[in-house]
Amino acid sequence: MHYLKRNTKYSILTFLVLILSITISISTLANTEVYFSLSDNPQILSPTSSKPEVQTININTASQDELIKVLKISQPLAQKIITLRDSLSGGFKEQKDILQLLEITNLKWEEWKEEGIKINVD
Repeated sequence: MHYLKRNTKYSILTFLVLILSITISISTLANTEVYFSLSDNPQILSPTSSKPEVQTININTASQDELIKVLKISQPLAQKIITLRDSLSGGFKEQKDILQLLEITNLKWEEWKEEGIKINVD
């Protein structure tokens, strides 16, 4: 009888360890990131896909309407760019000076680059 009780304890313990290992495996699998190469998706490599048209804007001379149209920003943000430009003596010195505005982040800057928008200060 003593042998039977001891085996039951080990069986339950083994069962719990098994359940725990399965849970950890599922949790690990759920947190795993999946990567794929461009060759896995032939639509991305399609020769018909074109690069965006390069648009250039001079933030020292652009009007509010030009800023809205080219940078695809709101009217209040375009006005803030113009106000900042006017407050700086001689306007923006470098392209990234526009990042002084809290509404324009490095992420937005990278989006503009990806969309083919080139910002000039000359």
